[in-house]
Amino acid sequence: MEKKEVDILDLFSALHAARGLIVGGTLLVCVLAGALSFLIPKEYEATAQLLPPKEQKQGFGFSDLLSALPIPTLRLGEKGTPADIFIATLKSMHTRRSMVHTFSLKERYGVETMTDAVETLAEKTVIDKSEEGTIVISVLDRDPQMAAQMANHYTVILDSTNKAIGQISARERMGFIQVLRIEGEVRLDSVMGNLQEFQSEHNAISIEDQARAVIGAAAAMQTDAMELEIMRQGMIASGLDESHDRVKKLEREILLRQDAMTFLRDGLNVDSRGMMRGPQTLEMEENLFLPLRDIPKVAQDYAILEKDVLVQKALMQLLLQQEAESLIESRNNTATVQVLDPAIPPEIKARPQRVLIVFIAGVLSLFASISYTLGAVYVRNLRQRWLADRAEA
Repeated sequence: MEKKEVDILDLFSALHAARGLIVGGTLLVCVLAGALSFLIPKEYEATAQLLPPKEQKQGFGFSDLLSALPIPTLRLGEKGTPADIFIATLKSMHTRRSMVHTFSLKERYGVETMTDAVETLAEKTVIDKSEEGTIVISVLDRDPQMAAQMANHYTVILDSTNKAIGQISARERMGFIQVLRIEGEVRLDSVMGNLQEFQSEHNAISIEDQARAVIGAAAAMQTDAMELEIMRQGMIASGLDESHDRVKKLEREILLRQDAMTFLRDGLNVDSRGMMRGPQTLEMEENLFLPLRDIPKVAQDYAILEKDVLVQKALMQLLLQQEAESLIESRNNTATVQVLDPAIPPEIKARPQRVLIVFIAGVLSLFASISYTLGAVYVRNLRQRWLADRAEA
């Protein structure tokens, strides 16, 4: 007996013979799917749209002064943008638990545990960034008014969370800055005391002005001494003796100017007994002029001490400014979220999409009917071949 093979024509013939079953079954499934879709409760989707937060460069410590340097600023979420941080906050367990408590979602969703309520809320909520960069919050609910309220309440929780985190951070930063300020005040008092002691010891009131005055006075003294020496030499050349009164008077004046120049150059000359030598004829108890030989070293030491004072003053000014900013931030209640489009109660349901349900059910029914028909033909042919092989045996 000849074995019968499954032919493509047999398959088409079987499909043609079962066309009524295929079409009828598909239509029946579509009708049932459409009828069942009416049993699914309607759900409405409300959407709120937020503007993304701006990149804010918050100064802390020396970050404002060093902003031009390639030093990264501290920011929550090294790999995330501020918009990503907003989305993470909206998706956080804290936010979802707050939503469950505010809207009594355990009773509304018919669940017993907080975990089930949070999971159901997560399934009914979509939070993401749009192609334009805005943050979109969509919430599904059977009541359109409730869906809008829940979507808008997400923005309220986000704003309150941002404020709470910002205020806590500001208070902690203010406490830290106050500690630095107290330490800075102690250091500032110390360096200012060192500078005052140095000024008292060296009479260094204003180094540049004092140096300019000393140089000018020394130059004037030397010029006068040279002029007097020229006059004395002229009198001697004119025939006057060195013991003449006028010549001796000029000589005394020259010596006085030389003593003054020595005084300006070396300062007070004190012997081992504490008595002044040299220019003591000036009868000065304190040298208001800096000695010329000491000016370079005094100026250098003064510059070091003055630099320490200026640095500590700048640090104190910066800390006071940061403390004031932290105080303002700790009491700041301005909105941190900019709502572009608040959610409004939708007029058209989002679920169920009956046309889509009927279409998918029809496609699946059609595929199942065709598969069943072709499978039945294939199985029947296999059975016939098996019977033929058994008869030959």
